[in-house]
Amino acid sequence: MDYFFTYETDLPAGVGYELFHTEHFIILALCFAVTAAGIFLYRRLKGDSHGSVFRRILAVASVFLILIRLLYVYLCGARLIYDLPLHFCSIAGMICFIYEFLIRRMPGVMHSMAEQVLYSLCLPGAVLALVFSDGTAYPPVHFVTIQSTLFHVLIILYVAAGLSDGSISPSFKKAYLSVLFLVILVPPILIFDMYTRTDYMFLLYPSAGSPLAGAFIRYGYAGYMLFYGLAAVTEIYMINLLSPLFKTGRRGRF
Repeated sequence: MDYFFTYETDLPAGVGYELFHTEHFIILALCFAVTAAGIFLYRRLKGDSHGSVFRRILAVASVFLILIRLLYVYLCGARLIYDLPLHFCSIAGMICFIYEFLIRRMPGVMHSMAEQVLYSLCLPGAVLALVFSDGTAYPPVHFVTIQSTLFHVLIILYVAAGLSDGSISPSFKKAYLSVLFLVILVPPILIFDMYTRTDYMFLLYPSAGSPLAGAFIRYGYAGYMLFYGLAAVTEIYMINLLSPLFKTGRRGRF
């Protein structure tokens, strides 16, 4: 607890945790338990006003945690440029908020794209961020570890709630909308990364725990970006093969 609020650059070496070791498995187990409990609760609430309140709490809380993280960095005296909400998971939290309050009942392409992005990018992105965490420099019991872990669980819960009640209804035929979203999103983030020498969305180099780190080491930046793009497109279409399970007519399976 001596380092509970200590920023990463001020932490002594060796206080963090390792991927796929005891502390990490405990964190993943807690995430699974909270997610399962949240899905069970929402299934009991959906269909009445309490279900709507539950979703809105998740959406608002995700944005609140982003703001809390920015406030923490500011109070630590660190440079905000490295903690802006430009990583995809932070963007996913904002997408949950925008979808819930603006797009949820809006028909058309925007609605379809939001559904696809939530299902095929935000959901697996949040899961992978927990499994291959890049925050292992922090102790397992630390403000940032707790904030980051809870944030990703909220995203998973929000998308799971939408899949459960049929309000998020992905379609393999519309999987291209997720690819189109990345085509629109990636270039400005990459330009920002190159100009500021940050690494949002890991567009300059992979995180230490990334499965693509080997591609970067072996094939350099060009090879890494090629594998990155292929992995993203492959994941989008593979997860959309499961989309028939979440059609509105099959509610209650999730």
